[in-house]
Amino acid sequence: MTSSQRIDFHRLGQLESNPDNLQRLLLVLGVVSVILILTLSGVGIFRVSTEAVLSDAEDDAVRIARVMISQQYQYLFSERGGDISLNTRELSIFDQQAKDFLHPFAIVKIKLFDLNREIIYSTDTNIIGMKVKNNTRLDRALRGEIDSKLETKDQVYDLAEEQLLDVDVVETYLPVYNSAGEIAGSLEFYLDVTRYRNDITRRVTSSILILATILVGVFALSFWVVRMGAKQLKLLLVQLQHMAVTDPLTGAFNRGAVIHRAEEELLLMERRKHKKDTSKLGVIMMDIDHFKKINDTYGHQVGDEVLLEVSRRVTASLREYDTFGRYGGEEFLVLIPNCECDEALNSAERIRRSVADTPIKIDKNTLHITASFGVTCCQDSAEGFDMALQRADDALYQAKHAGRNKTVSLEA
Repeated sequence: MTSSQRIDFHRLGQLESNPDNLQRLLLVLGVVSVILILTLSGVGIFRVSTEAVLSDAEDDAVRIARVMISQQYQYLFSERGGDISLNTRELSIFDQQAKDFLHPFAIVKIKLFDLNREIIYSTDTNIIGMKVKNNTRLDRALRGEIDSKLETKDQVYDLAEEQLLDVDVVETYLPVYNSAGEIAGSLEFYLDVTRYRNDITRRVTSSILILATILVGVFALSFWVVRMGAKQLKLLLVQLQHMAVTDPLTGAFNRGAVIHRAEEELLLMERRKHKKDTSKLGVIMMDIDHFKKINDTYGHQVGDEVLLEVSRRVTASLREYDTFGRYGGEEFLVLIPNCECDEALNSAERIRRSVADTPIKIDKNTLHITASFGVTCCQDSAEGFDMALQRADDALYQAKHAGRNKTVSLEA
């Protein structure tokens, strides 16, 4: 098969490129999937870790609050009523004892509310006496619920009134009960959990690195398997494509492929009309003379060898961009694009001589093979290939009846 036929073969079908496209698609999908998995996993691990810190901080706040309320109960409920109240003396004592008690527990700020939502105590003395409105979290605490939230503060003052910058705190609102088990107010703790920030970062980072290593390893193995399979598929597709357009015996184009190539050439002629290109498509129909006699005398295996050798000689006589195909049986079709009619006739005559001048030796047999040729030119793409093919066939018929081993040309 000439290089032009290989180009046409590629143009007739490009299925062989699909496995490469599939590999690229899988690579893109794999990379996107890994990034997506790692991103979602990182977010998930961060949220789980943060929720764990929040839950632990809330539990700590509840335990600390219970102990502190128990220790300071006499000051909070000094009057025999069931509501929280602090006079000036009790407030001073409560403040000192509360700070001493809370200091080891990373508490940076507390607020104590009565049932009227008034702040009756805070480590921030500037807000004592303020009444809080529209605070749903405080409302839940006064209904007996515990409400915790993790927030990052740009700055906060601890119990020693030292300024802390960029601090993670868990704000926990919890109810305060009197001895009768009734809600008497609410306590708000600011628990410093900044120390867990690096732990969370390390946990997320290490988890992502481990997961990334696993995913990359699995993906690399999977891609290698797909790549190997794609190579086999590509080879299979090339073989199937080759089988679809070539004659299995001679390796030339089969009938369907050579006709398809002719139709492509007519389309090119149509596009070249505006350039005033007058080149034509030469069509050569050839038939091996007395081929049935060769099969009957020497057997079909020898006949196959004759077809092979004739195909080799025809291919060797053609130009790079000419097309050669087996039309059926011992008939062959040659397309000569961008030529004049005399060029097509000369090509047919050159092929005829290459077949007839040198005998074919097969085993102990020396066969003198000839062929007859019908030549025509398709001068106008509008006439269609069928008409040109019919003229070439008529010319071949005349060559046969003129004694064979002849070249006959018919004009449109």
